[in-house]
Order: sequence, then C-alpha cells, then structure tokens
Amino acid sequence: MVIRESRILQEGEATGHAHRACALGTVYETGDAISLSSETGTTITHEEHAPVKLPPGEFVVEIVREYDHFAEEARAVVD
Repeated sequence: MVIRESRILQEGEATGHAHRACALGTVYETGDAISLSSETGTTITHEEHAPVKLPPGEFVVEIVREYDHFAEEARAVVD
C-alpha cells in the first residue's frame, strides 16, 4: 500500500483536471486500485461537474473502461 501525499484521487490525462477529496482523509494505492478512507465524510470536487458528497467510510475508485469494437480492444476512458 502506498499512501499519497495529496488528496487527488485521479488526474485527467487530457485536461489536467482532477478529482479531489476536500476533507482530510487518506488516499492510498493498492495494486491497480485507488482507495479513500475518511472518518468524517468528504466532498469530491472536479472542475467539470457538480461536487459529490460521500459519507464517512472506505471507498475504492474504479477506472471506467470503454470497448472499441473496431480495434477490438478495451481501454481506460481519459478525461
């Protein structure tokens, strides 16, 4: 497990925008997953959409994937 210094959950590869936890909590990586632990709850902010409020708890960030039928391959959706 690698604990991140920042509260950024995921940065956009194309835009540079980021999903960021506002309240104190721990953001850490385990293998391919990114997790957030917050005892007080938090709000996730992003420049392109409304904030998302999370209750106290443990959360796992899953990367959205899309399938290209022409190339016959799956890839992560980029922001």
